[in-house]
Amino acid sequence: MIFHDAANLFPMEEETIGELAEDIRKNGQMIPIQLYHGELLDGRRRWTACQQLGIEAKSIDVNPADPFGYVISLNLHRRQLTPSQKAMVAARYREHFDKAAKERMQERKGNQPGASKANLPELPESSKGQSRDLAGKALGVGGKSVDHATKVLTKGVPELVKAVEEGRMAVSSAAVLASEPEEVQKEESEKAKRIYQGGGKKREAKEPNPSVNCQASPTSSPFTDARHFAVLAISQLTRIRLEDPLRVAALMEVQAYVNNQLEKGKKQ
Repeated sequence: MIFHDAANLFPMEEETIGELAEDIRKNGQMIPIQLYHGELLDGRRRWTACQQLGIEAKSIDVNPADPFGYVISLNLHRRQLTPSQKAMVAARYREHFDKAAKERMQERKGNQPGASKANLPELPESSKGQSRDLAGKALGVGGKSVDHATKVLTKGVPELVKAVEEGRMAVSSAAVLASEPEEVQKEESEKAKRIYQGGGKKREAKEPNPSVNCQASPTSSPFTDARHFAVLAISQLTRIRLEDPLRVAALMEVQAYVNNQLEKGKKQ
């Protein structure tokens, strides 16, 4: 089975295929895979699970006008993705925008007549050179986050890519690590994995501080309100214990969120 390029935008979550195969063995395949011109567009895990069971996967044919947008629409809301994970998907989407633009340019020059566009997303003529922003908009992330993810995909070791895709590391932090030697990338990726896996340990919950008032003063200015809420946010972050196994991962997510908000502010 050939996977359509759009099907590979999102990570496949291979670690759960065994559980899915067992469920299909007991209850049957409830949802068919979707084929687009003979290529698998949606349902890689279901198809792989059926392969493990030695059975043919049930399938239906679909013919969306934009297969890439179709796959993003199917997966974006049924998966609980962090901003960093969305940025990785956007970076892969960006690759196909760039590929489509390059091939169409070659066609116009007469170097590649009749090229197939079945695996390429449409790039609006009015949006030339903006593949980063188009991909970011489709996934709801900023262009800078897409740049970070692109660097991770092009320069990062597989372990680093997986750390971001599994939500164990912020894409902004991974982009910095992508410039380091491979052994450093692997070491930090493994460290993030240990921290993430340690999140299953029982931790003592702390009661919120009743003295903290989360209401902004109605007479304060918008700037004062922003400062007020920022101070409140910092006060909450300082309550994360140093020994908390998810401390680093949590702070990385905060960093990614702040970077995204700062980028949005520059555009306004």
